[in-house]
Amino acid sequence: MKKRTVLPLIAGVVALALFAGCSAGGKSDSGRHNSAPDVAYETTAVASNAAAERYALAGAGDFKSAEYMVEYEGEFFDEDFTIPQASPDTPGGVNIDPSAGRLLIRTVSVTAETTNYSNVSSELENQVKAAGGYIEYSSTSGTGKEKDLRTGIYTIRVPADKLDGLISTVGSSCTVTSSNESTSDVTLEYVDTKSRIEALRVEYDQLMTLLEQAQDLDTIIILQNRLTDVRYEIESSESRIRVLENQVQYATLNLTLREVLEEKEIGDAHVITYGEKVSEQFREMCDNTVEFFQDLGLWLISIIPGLIFMAVIAAVVLIIVFSARSKRRKRRAKALAAKEAAAKEAEAKAAEAKAAAVKEEAEAKKEISDEENK
Repeated sequence: MKKRTVLPLIAGVVALALFAGCSAGGKSDSGRHNSAPDVAYETTAVASNAAAERYALAGAGDFKSAEYMVEYEGEFFDEDFTIPQASPDTPGGVNIDPSAGRLLIRTVSVTAETTNYSNVSSELENQVKAAGGYIEYSSTSGTGKEKDLRTGIYTIRVPADKLDGLISTVGSSCTVTSSNESTSDVTLEYVDTKSRIEALRVEYDQLMTLLEQAQDLDTIIILQNRLTDVRYEIESSESRIRVLENQVQYATLNLTLREVLEEKEIGDAHVITYGEKVSEQFREMCDNTVEFFQDLGLWLISIIPGLIFMAVIAAVVLIIVFSARSKRRKRRAKALAAKEAAAKEAEAKAAEAKAAAVKEEAEAKKEISDEENK
């Protein structure tokens, strides 16, 4: 049989098998979850059919020989691969069965203050361990000395049924200034992901059956490509199921613990009067003014070395400028004196020349007079 005839035929067989398997899986699972996941199975079947047709049309142009096929099979396809089965634990009796109730993820954020930071943080760690939880993240800033107050940020994971007890412990050991809680319902996502896994398992088994019966090299490549994709999707979906189960079983507490010199007294709510507002604003203004001048003093102290360095540079520049200006003035004065001396010398020479001319003229007149007298 020619390749052009074999590939479409195999694609059609795969598509029909996938559609039949997904439909059967949807019927058997819908009664168990009571959520009618037939739509999810039909979507998976359509996607599988499209994938089979795409692989059939694409062919095996990247594989040119049986030797390369063997190498490809050894690297990407493992016949001993087993589909992972979900076996969730239920610490603290937390429900992870959608048929028994909703699957909820609780997240609580608490901000608290204490004057005994070290004891409270140590007791908090002990309480978390006693509850069977763990601290997922923690960060502390400040030294606790010389008014450098400490602040701790914690992300705590505890079994969901132990969360309220841990919050009560925090509230009894320090002053809670703010708290908020959020709950996320992941029942639908959990059921859909489970349904997708069942459909993928049926498809995987059918592809394995077709692979055992296949003899054509191109057909084997197509089936192995699809098996690789299905196996990846199964593992990814199983990983998502485990994440959801962990988030449902273990609630999250985001705690911000601040060290203070004096804990606030939380009393009965009352209406703040205008006088209290004015007094509060005036007090804040005074505190801000004092803080401004303190910061200004610290800033001036911090820039003293820079000011000294700039003053030295300015002095050197001024000395150089004044020295150059003084030299320039001296040169100008010297040039002016030389010019004046030259002018006086020229005037003296002119006077001498004039006197000599007058003398010569007088002598000439005397000679003429003497000749006339003769």
